Amino acid sequence: MLRLALTYLFRRPVQLLAVLGVAIGLLALLSVLAVMNGLIGMNRDAIRGPLGDLMLIPAVTAELPQWKNYESALQQVAEIEAIAPHLVAYAMFSFPGYVVDLSNARQSDHNGIQVIGIDPKAEKLVNNFQLELEQAQAIPVLDDDFPFQTKASLRARPGVLVSDAFSGFLPSGRDGEGTRMELGALPAILPPFGEDLIPHNTVVEVSGTYGGGDFRSAMDRVYMQRTGRNGLHYNLLGSSAADFTEVLIRIKPGIAPSAAKDSILLALAAANLPAPGGDAGGSLETWQERSSLVLSAIENERRVVTLVMFFIVVVAAFGLFATLSTLVREKIRDLGVLAAVGFSPMRRGMLMFITGAVASAMGCALGIFGAFHLVRHRLVVEDWVFQNFGVRVFQPDLYVVDGLPARWDMQEALFLTLCTFLIGLLFTAAPAIRAALLSPVKALRYE
Repeated sequence: MLRLALTYLFRRPVQLLAVLGVAIGLLALLSVLAVMNGLIGMNRDAIRGPLGDLMLIPAVTAELPQWKNYESALQQVAEIEAIAPHLVAYAMFSFPGYVVDLSNARQSDHNGIQVIGIDPKAEKLVNNFQLELEQAQAIPVLDDDFPFQTKASLRARPGVLVSDAFSGFLPSGRDGEGTRMELGALPAILPPFGEDLIPHNTVVEVSGTYGGGDFRSAMDRVYMQRTGRNGLHYNLLGSSAADFTEVLIRIKPGIAPSAAKDSILLALAAANLPAPGGDAGGSLETWQERSSLVLSAIENERRVVTLVMFFIVVVAAFGLFATLSTLVREKIRDLGVLAAVGFSPMRRGMLMFITGAVASAMGCALGIFGAFHLVRHRLVVEDWVFQNFGVRVFQPDLYVVDGLPARWDMQEALFLTLCTFLIGLLFTAAPAIRAALLSPVKALRYE
């Protein structure tokens, strides 16, 4: 029966158009999803980059949290590999000589930024801060170990790091030499009602840039030394402010985040430090939990794209239905002869069903094979298209993407290939049922 099905399928080349349609539909689906997975992977890496495995924000208490107390407690946790404190402040910035009118935001040359005070050596141990320094293109720092060092000068101001993207807005252009920024932030403790609110102001100098893979936050994330004479605490927040606001934590390989959380809470309790969360505020969360909204939106977009692209496969499966329906009409006399020699209705229907199954399987095999090699050699294909047609999928001057990203997920590809095969079988069922119900007498008399 399989031999006869292959004969029906290959005798007329037009029958292979249905196979080609299924192959092209599946190839398009898997290729687009591989590129989508590549983009999602880049997004996840960019979001994960400046964060730690865990982030601890201390609970709000009457006394300001002191870093030395939390450092001593966290160093006792065996699951922790490294920790780094952050001092986060939100400030308005402008440049010397620019008009700043806080009463009219539309006409003033200022904006809001997030100034993050860090300890560079500790920061490099918990996230990709070192990589971001190495990837800087606009204003590479003088020394990776001392990224906030500015050119020697008696009047040198505290140094800050801005992203490559942000540096394009600096008044002095992209070289950034000698560029100063004026920062203004609210005091750590607001004055009583009726007293004047006097912001804390300082002037800083851009010491360099960082790569800023996370384009969502790179435009408003500025790094500064956390403490010391040139630090954020001394220059902008003052002695009434806490010397840290959150802790980035890197856990040892193989340790589950939930186990590390439990150990951290026990260590805080043993040190008489308040547990984060609840009415006291604060939090202890993973980087995925911190970015859950963005990650959920990305995953939802991937599911929608998968669903939309799968309709291409469904449309291609209509070709199987049309081809087999035509084949049944063309082979009516053959089916009548088969019935006369003893083929039961079940076997006649199974013959057409096997023909459709073979066509569907061939289309799926060609589709997944073609998609795998297209993704594997995508850069060669991209260069060929550019050389012959002058088209780039992702223009480097418009997108934060270098080349054509892709990630092949074999498990996902096999699942979608199986779904495509089953869709093909579903559209094959109707012509097969028609062949099974065909009257032998009418078939032999068919002209």
